[in-house]
Amino acid sequence: MTTPDQDPVHQGPAEPQPAQPQPAQPAHPDRAAAPAPSRRPQMVAVVALLVAAAALWGASRMQWAQVYTEDGLTQARTFSVIGADWSPWLVAVAIFFLAALAVQFVLHGVILRAAAVLVALGGVAAAFPAISLLNSTDDLYATRVVEIPARSTVVAVTTDWEPGVVVLFGAVCAVVGAVAMMRSASTGRRMSSKYTSPAARREDLERRAFADYERRQASGDARPAPTEREFWDSLDSGVDPTEEPGDRP
Repeated sequence: MTTPDQDPVHQGPAEPQPAQPQPAQPAHPDRAAAPAPSRRPQMVAVVALLVAAAALWGASRMQWAQVYTEDGLTQARTFSVIGADWSPWLVAVAIFFLAALAVQFVLHGVILRAAAVLVALGGVAAAFPAISLLNSTDDLYATRVVEIPARSTVVAVTTDWEPGVVVLFGAVCAVVGAVAMMRSASTGRRMSSKYTSPAARREDLERRAFADYERRQASGDARPAPTEREFWDSLDSGVDPTEEPGDRP
């Protein structure tokens, strides 16, 4: 005889509901959420430094002055003074600008800012010979940088203003490039993450695999954690070791 409160049918334990798998979290959530930094400062620096290097190199090949001499025995001679004679380090500064252009994609932070300061100083230093040329305060300097026979007498020295303008334009471009490098030190980015080292990739794979293992263990659907050898065997065969066998195509 049963009471109304009693259920004549035996109620067994309720079947456990399968745990819903948790979505996999990215290995670096902060990186995924961060907006991609702008590369505009780097591009501005590239263009400015290319123009600055080209301007200095072109000025080094231009004629800066002409020296007229005579020795009383032969006809008067004219000696041309090019930029490389007037300022031998113009080419060296141009090469330095090209090197700075390349390393800005590798350096970052304080080191890149220091490189930008050096670029700005190089641009300012390159402007000094151009200013002296445009002011024509030391025309006789041309007689000291060109080989003149000892018996010859300098009659006149003329200078050209065009190379000075080209050098000043290159110096301004160098300063603009340095400012852009300073900005890219804060907003730019280094080479893409696809060039990460094998050790970094292995660390990231291990972190992802063991995080996935702990998640499955908590949900009651755990499988043995793969060993390091299994990691690389899977990678060699083109298989992602963090995926379940049923999830693979």
